[in-house]
Amino acid sequence: MNKKTRTIIQSIVTLLILIAIGFIIYVSIHKDGNKVIKVGMDAPKFELQTLDGKTVKLTDYKGKGLILNFWGTWCEPCKEEMPDLNEMHNKYKSKNVEVLTIHVRDNKQQIHQFFSGLKEKVNLPVAIDGEQAVMEAYNANDLPNTYIIDKNGKIVAHHKGQMSKTDIENYMNQVKP
Repeated sequence: MNKKTRTIIQSIVTLLILIAIGFIIYVSIHKDGNKVIKVGMDAPKFELQTLDGKTVKLTDYKGKGLILNFWGTWCEPCKEEMPDLNEMHNKYKSKNVEVLTIHVRDNKQQIHQFFSGLKEKVNLPVAIDGEQAVMEAYNANDLPNTYIIDKNGKIVAHHKGQMSKTDIENYMNQVKP
């Protein structure tokens, strides 16, 4: 292979690499661009079925503070924070701050097993997002993932990962009407 052919091949390879890098950057910037949820935005509306067969909507919480917690039965940090969420839910419910947990799969048997396996009884409302449409709308890919929503439906905080009891209580006080 002569020098001119080698230079042409190197130029083509370099150009292809630059195109690939540009494409990756473009996709990273625009991926879910319309789904980027930020503090201060209106919380995406949703309607789901609860574990006990009722319909629950974001609008059901208008006028109340809401801790919206995405979780999964396989998620160890979810298991660890669930009793604290339950305790704070019971403490703040009379103060118009509620917790709604959203399980990101559709397996009622696993959910019941999850709760029966906890050391403490947990009686939080559980909505089921089997199609993961709400999880995608909130871009809540990492679990646990919690959005704190005020009485007007605005997101005031977002917490990725496990929350401590202090975190939960601080968030509840933040959205207490």
